[in-house]
Parts: sequence; C-alpha cells; structure tokens
Amino acid sequence: MTTLITSLDSFNHEVSNSFCPMSCSALSSLKNNEFNASISSKRLNRFSLAQVSSSPIVAQRSKVDIARVTDAYYLIKFQLTGNCSTKHYGREARLAPGDFIICSSSEPYQLEFQESYQQAVFAMPQLALQEMFQTPDDYLGLRMGNEEPTNGMLAQFVYSLSQRMSQLNPEALQSMEANLLDLLITSLKNQKSSHTKIIESSPEQHLQRIKRLINMHIKDFRLGVDFIAQTENISKRYLHMLFKSQNISVSRYIQQLRLEGCYKDLTNKEFNNISISNVALAWGFGDLSHFNRCFKAQYSHTPRQIRLRGA
Repeated sequence: MTTLITSLDSFNHEVSNSFCPMSCSALSSLKNNEFNASISSKRLNRFSLAQVSSSPIVAQRSKVDIARVTDAYYLIKFQLTGNCSTKHYGREARLAPGDFIICSSSEPYQLEFQESYQQAVFAMPQLALQEMFQTPDDYLGLRMGNEEPTNGMLAQFVYSLSQRMSQLNPEALQSMEANLLDLLITSLKNQKSSHTKIIESSPEQHLQRIKRLINMHIKDFRLGVDFIAQTENISKRYLHMLFKSQNISVSRYIQQLRLEGCYKDLTNKEFNNISISNVALAWGFGDLSHFNRCFKAQYSHTPRQIRLRGA
C-alpha cells in the first residue's frame, strides 16, 4: 500500500514510523504547499523493503533521535532516481541512481536531496546481517557504486523488486528476500576483496564500533575487556587507549550502561513482578552485593528505594 503525503509534518511522522525517528526539513526554496511525497512498505519474509520519494529535503538522524529507540538496524538505501549527498560515520558520499549506501540506525547520519528523488530502503536488524557478514560496519557511509558489477546487479534487482513487490504473493516475496540477501552478501564480499588494503577506521570510528558492540552484548555476563579485545581482534592496551579519550574506563562504561538499564526497569511498572536480583542478573551483574553498592553510589538510593519511589 502506498501512502501519499502532501505536508512535511505528515512526512516526518510517516518516515519516523516506517524507518526510525529522524527529522526532515524542506530546502529553503520549497514552499510548504508545494511538498509532495509517498511511502510504500512491504514485509518480504523476515525483513522489510520500502520505497520513499519526496520533494527536495534534508533528512537527519541525531543523537536525540537515536536515544528514543533501542533496536539497532542497518538501513541499506538504494538510490533509484535523483541524487543524494550523505554524511555518516565520518564519511561523505554522493549517490547517483544505481548506487547504494549502508547506514546504521545507532549512528547519526544526514541525507540531502537537492531535487525530487526515489529511494528503496531495505531494513534488517544489525545482528542478523552480522551473522551473514562479519564486518558490515567497515562499509558504513561508503558509496557502493553501480560501476562494480555485483553492486549494479543488486541495485537493478532491488529496483525491479520495489516496483513490483505489491503484486507478489508471500511465497514469491520469501524467495525474493533470499535472493536479495544473497546478492547483498556477494556484493559486500566482492567489495572487500576488490580493495588492495583493508578499509581502515579512525580511532574515533573504531571506538564507536566498540560502543555498538558493548550495547549489543550489554546483558551478556561475559562482556568485559577480554571479550571485547578478542571479538575486535585488538590488544587490551589499545582498547584502554581508545577509552582514555572518553575520560572513563572500559569497565566503568559497561557498568554505567548496565546500571542505567537496571534503573529503567526498576522504575517501570511493567517490571514490578520481577525481583530486584533478577533485574540485576538480567543486566549482566553476577555479584548482587557489588550491584547494590554500585547502584547506591550512582543514584544515592538503594535499588529497593528507587523501585518504591517509582511505584
């Protein structure tokens, strides 16, 4: 089903609901009564493909928007018509029809469309893609150009699918998703092998990647310096160096996130039937006495006092 939109406010609402919270603003040359847009979305099998078009806009996903949701997705954006200038993960790119880019919903990004455009957006949870391809973050914010044969084949497939997905039955859509995923992984593998050297991240980009890893595993009791260093294939010394710029240790950063998670659960009435000890265990605290001491030091109240106050 295609939703036709004639106001920027409505477009902001629909885009945030269809993809993730973000803010869209019209270019200064565009009058409000001239705005037109459309959004259509279809669940293929496990994942969704959407098509969006609008008058010229700037779309931004800020840290405030990111804080509003916890689910982390990769948004693979295929440029169908028009051009798009992007800023994401410390990188800038310009997309032409047939190009695509991978964005992370857990990182800020900006898309600028100087003219009317069409994009197809394939969304999938980050863990799902990482199970198929280990290092998608290496390609965040990079233009995946259609001059690469596998990129071009993937872009053509997505274009055809986006034009016809409303006409396909569930069985066909399931097969189309499998084909899309095969092409996407093939494209990423080919992109990796075609580079003469591994794409290098700046220390800041590496730190952000590690923070995403921490967020994804925050409830895993194994999470710690050894786990992160082994997963990222880096030395513990380098890991500590990255966090030194944040004026916080790795262990303290993990502890703060876990305490914040416990605090939210203890002040949420939906969790009243779960014991404080089980809340702490669910957030990766194995030593309850240590949890109680850390919690009181952080919030000046015991977990029980916070729960009673929330009630």
